[in-house]
Order: sequence, then structure tokens, then C-alpha cells
Amino acid sequence: MPSVPPYAHASAPRPNHARRGAALVEFALASLVLYLMVAGGIEFGRLMFAANALQDVARLAARELSLAPLRADATFDYALNCRPADDAGCLADVRQRVFNPACLVVDLSDAVVSADLDGFFAAMPLVNRALRPLLINEPDRGLLRYPGALMSDPAGLACGDAAPTGLTVGIPFVVSRDAVGAETIEWVPVLEEIRSAANRNCPARGAFSLLYQPALDECGPLTADPVDTRGIAAVRINYPFQAALLSGYRRSVPTVDDPLPPTLNTPVVASDDAVIELNAAPGAPIDSPSPVGPYAGRYGLGRQLALGGRELRPFRRVVSAQAIFRREVVQ
Repeated sequence: MPSVPPYAHASAPRPNHARRGAALVEFALASLVLYLMVAGGIEFGRLMFAANALQDVARLAARELSLAPLRADATFDYALNCRPADDAGCLADVRQRVFNPACLVVDLSDAVVSADLDGFFAAMPLVNRALRPLLINEPDRGLLRYPGALMSDPAGLACGDAAPTGLTVGIPFVVSRDAVGAETIEWVPVLEEIRSAANRNCPARGAFSLLYQPALDECGPLTADPVDTRGIAAVRINYPFQAALLSGYRRSVPTVDDPLPPTLNTPVVASDDAVIELNAAPGAPIDSPSPVGPYAGRYGLGRQLALGGRELRPFRRVVSAQAIFRREVVQ
């Protein structure tokens, strides 16, 4: 009987289509990791750029407020909102010199703006001018604005020589999320004084004024001054960073066997109807015409289509920069 060659028992070579299928699976797995690396690099690069820009703006705001010729007993909120034309006790127009909330929204179709956009920004208050690199463009509305929730401006202020847009921006800070991801939010301003959470709505208790006046305390008189050091311009700039390429996920509950469980099954679902507001918004929120986008929705919390068409929130963080200067000019 003739001997069987040893190579006769070797398995037959796989068809080419099987090898092509394996390569496709390998490419899909590798491309997912590559996408996450590229998307993460882009978004976190944007985050670092925004954080650096905000810190410069915070220093600028604190320094300009420390140099404004204001009364010694002026509070931070009074300094930002008073107008010399309407109030004899208002010695400087901080809204024109430092920060105007009406300049957070620019109507690109306005004749004054479209004639010379750079010149229009050059005439803005200093803080608004410094915030220009962080503004977002909304072609559907013809607006250039600060990120956050677009809302009506009850004050009806104007920015420079342009007509009043009737719009402003509020920033939703997500305080908590429930088991299904519904958000509880608190509205925070773009520019605010650094105060404790308990005194957030009590301007008289801030450190900007050089003296505490119990009779003028909006939250009730205190027997002792709540601030140790006064005459301080302590400011915070808030910026809602929301990713265009990354979705948000809730933290999974740790277990004994897995202290860091994966979050793939806990995405944050975009549902504006379930949002709870802890305080009043600075205006009436306006829903966006676009169904998706980093700042889409009535509350500006964003909406993405991901995971088979589900509507999810983008990854978001409210970035805050702070700066403190001692008041140098007092009237």
C-alpha cells in the first residue's frame, strides 16, 4: 500500500472571502478605538482652549471692576446693572465699560453689524470683546452668540449702536440626574461674583462693597459681617462646554464585584420635558429650530442622534474660571 504524503492531512486553505470577512471585523474594532481617540482629542482640545480663554477673561473682568470709579458701598450686582443716566448714585457705566449681557447675542443681519463686524466688536465692552473666540454661529437664526440656552431678554438692552435683539443667554448647570437621566438644573449667569451657595442671591453679603449694610441686605439683616475681607472684586466666568462628537453617560452604580462598572448601558437621554428648574431663568427659553446640535433644545442642553438613532445628551461640563483683585479705585 502506498504511503500517504504528510502534507495530505493538512487542512485546506481558507477561501479568500473568509479572510476578507475577518479583516472587516478587525477594521471595525480598530476604527471604533481610533474614532474615540480622535473625537476625544478634538473635544478635549476644545475644552482646554476654552478653559485658557476663560481664565484670561476672568482676570480682565476682575481687574477692570477693581479699577472702576464706583462708590465704596456699591455691591457687585449694583455696579453691573446701574446706569449713570438713570441713577445719580451710579458713578460709572460698567455695562458699557466692562460687561453687557445684551452683547452675548449678535444679530449678523443688523445693518450696523454687517457693515463692519470687527469694528462692532471693537466697540464692545472689554469682557464681551474678550469672549469673542468662544461664541458659536447659528446660521439658521443668523446669530453669533455665547453658548448656553438662548432666551428672551426682559430688559430689552441694546449692544452698542445695533438694534436690541431682545435675546440673551442663560447657562443651565446640571445639579443632579435621576435614575433615568432626567436633569435638575440651576440657572447661573455668565459673569457672577464669587459668593457662598447660601449667599448667592444676597448681593449685600458679597465682598465687593467695602462695608456691610444690614438694612440693605436682600436676604435679611445679619448681626455680624459675613465677609472677613471687603473691597474685593472676586469674579467667576461660566462657560457650558458641550461636545459635538461625544455623548454623555450617567455613572453606573458600583458593586462589590465591579467597583468601576461600564457606563455603556446608562446614556443620558435627551428629554427637555423632564427637566426640573430650581430657580427662575433670566428670560423665557427659546427652543432651537434644529432638532440636533451641541446646544439644541429649549434649555440648551444639546441633543445628539446616537446608538441606533436614540436622542442623547452630549458630553458636557460647565467650566468656570475665577479671578480676584483688590479694588484700587473707590469714590
